[in-house]
Amino acid sequence: MDAEQQRQVFEVVQSKSKGMPVSMCRLGGGYYADVYLVTMETAAPVVAKVYKTQGLMQREAEQIAVLQAHALFPMPEILWTHNGNEQYASDILAMEYLPGKNGGGLFYFSRKKRDQIGNQVIDNLLAWHNTENSAGFGEIGDHSRLYATWQAYYAPRAEQILKMAETLCAKKQLDKKVYSIMETALTRFDQIFCIAIPKSALIHGDYNMWNILVDKKAARVTAVIDPCNCMWGDREMDLYQLENANGKHFQLLERYRERCPLSDNFCAKTAFYELFTEIEHYYRSGHTVVEKRITKQASALQKFL
Repeated sequence: MDAEQQRQVFEVVQSKSKGMPVSMCRLGGGYYADVYLVTMETAAPVVAKVYKTQGLMQREAEQIAVLQAHALFPMPEILWTHNGNEQYASDILAMEYLPGKNGGGLFYFSRKKRDQIGNQVIDNLLAWHNTENSAGFGEIGDHSRLYATWQAYYAPRAEQILKMAETLCAKKQLDKKVYSIMETALTRFDQIFCIAIPKSALIHGDYNMWNILVDKKAARVTAVIDPCNCMWGDREMDLYQLENANGKHFQLLERYRERCPLSDNFCAKTAFYELFTEIEHYYRSGHTVVEKRITKQASALQKFL
């Protein structure tokens, strides 16, 4: 964060919080925002999520509220929001600070502790996936546009993502072969998604160990953070994230499969979800496409075509 942005964040925090901000350090960040811990002079610290793109803050606040109501572990309480304006340009979401270490960098546990943490992670995910919206599939908070089937909701979204891929190709930011694989996959959408999704489940959208806080000594989950693409959807859309970060170390997908059978077309759907979701993130965030990663994901999808 440059000095001017830090000054702006300090002033917003001071105007909306009790107490004077003293210092700030970066906790992390991703495609759409950077996250900072703001230490206060006489009050509890504030976690400030500073968005790079306007329009996402309110959506995330709504998603956190729904997830929070059905989570087994704490999610940060929202303290206040700031809508970007001429004086302070960025949208800022202020949350309480929750203890714990980012789980994505944790290794070298005993088998017992891996089992303990891994089972907690899956317990929480199943609590969300067992939360059903009988009104249909679609975005959180958008009750006017819910769909009777997952395919009816997701097919137009996938078409939009293919157009994003086409734009990235035109800018020479995406290999044409990757676009061709996506185009072929979309023509076979009905084959890949041939099995009906029986219920619309609450999905986090970015549920991996990077977004799970852990008390390493006690080997327990302390909090879950940062939903992205949270919606009423196909529960299996959440599952490729279980293999990211150090998810394999905790055998997260295997634990989920033991508790909840996967559909016969799970592998094909997962390859589709992963590639299309990544392309959407690159397009919307403006980040440079990581060619090696995208090529690997495209190759995985191509196997099912």
